[in-house]
Amino acid sequence: MKDLETCRKEIDEIDAQLIDLFEKRMGVARDVVKYKAAHGMKIFQREREIQVVNKNLARVKNKVLINYVRNFILNNMNLSRAYQASLMPNSPLKIEQPKRENIKVGYQGVPGSFSSQAMKSYFGKDVASTNYERFEDVFIALKNKEIDYGVVPLENSSTGAINDNYDLINKYGFYIVGEQSISIAQNLLGIKGAKVEDIKEVYSHPQGLLQTSQFLDAHHIRKHRYLNTAAAAKLVAENGDKAIGAIASTEAAELYDLDVLAPSIENDKSNHTRFIVFARHLEAPIDATRISMVFTLRHEVGSLYEVMRIIKDHFINMARVESRPLPGNPWEYYFYVDIDGNLGDYNVLAALQELKATTDSFRLLGNYERKEA
Repeated sequence: MKDLETCRKEIDEIDAQLIDLFEKRMGVARDVVKYKAAHGMKIFQREREIQVVNKNLARVKNKVLINYVRNFILNNMNLSRAYQASLMPNSPLKIEQPKRENIKVGYQGVPGSFSSQAMKSYFGKDVASTNYERFEDVFIALKNKEIDYGVVPLENSSTGAINDNYDLINKYGFYIVGEQSISIAQNLLGIKGAKVEDIKEVYSHPQGLLQTSQFLDAHHIRKHRYLNTAAAAKLVAENGDKAIGAIASTEAAELYDLDVLAPSIENDKSNHTRFIVFARHLEAPIDATRISMVFTLRHEVGSLYEVMRIIKDHFINMARVESRPLPGNPWEYYFYVDIDGNLGDYNVLAALQELKATTDSFRLLGNYERKEA
């Protein structure tokens, strides 16, 4: 049996050879990225990486080491991609100035809805606006240049992501240019003279029903899904039935002349909804603090880990990650990731460049300021 000191000496000698070979390998990687840049090629070449892995696994004599060799080769290629990404010329981002005059904003719902409140909090009460029935109608209006900005909810603190709007942002290729978070107080509304015990059925947006489920269940009130909270309030006002109520805002109660039968009945009293402001072009104000992106990954072990590693290695805080099914590809996903940062930071740009080299597809969704009401 070899003594420990002999083993360590042999490892040091092997490490010296590995370092020498590693430097030579990265030197060749530098030549590779020059060729790729000159010919407009992506850094990540899936078929080539599969060939490299398989070719090297076939060279392994001690088959017990197969998995270790696979990880060794994959790690080397990951490092090579990161190095190539740092050398690849950055394509200048086309950033436009925010529109400040004669702005027209679109939102889903009717006057008095939470989307309407978020829009006014972000743009001011006097902004010209158009309301639309469906979330996608807002995106279509922006595409058709009927509006300059759209406002839709993206996430609630108690019920989670509104996944339709994640998908629509990606589908239409728009950019997130702002975020407005508002406190959501859900109220039971009824016609004048109605009382809580009169209410047998209630209408609201599915999120409104979810956020007040405990109160509704405790009072045995039947739930009905409706387009949005304010539209539900309008329905109740037009119906005139004491047995029918709505879950909506106090603004909707005032707008449609309803009584607040039970205020703030949400399950979570810290209930907030995050709304995004989106536009046709990328805007990145100097005080922007949040970056959003969407990407797809190769369908293999460790691919998501590599993304997380890059973010960690650049000392960037990842605020959230959300996955959505990739249409036509069972068990594969889009990944939406938010990180803290600004596009004026070289370290952030370097991380984004490396992420582009690691992912199958990558799109920057925006760099924006976050506001709270």
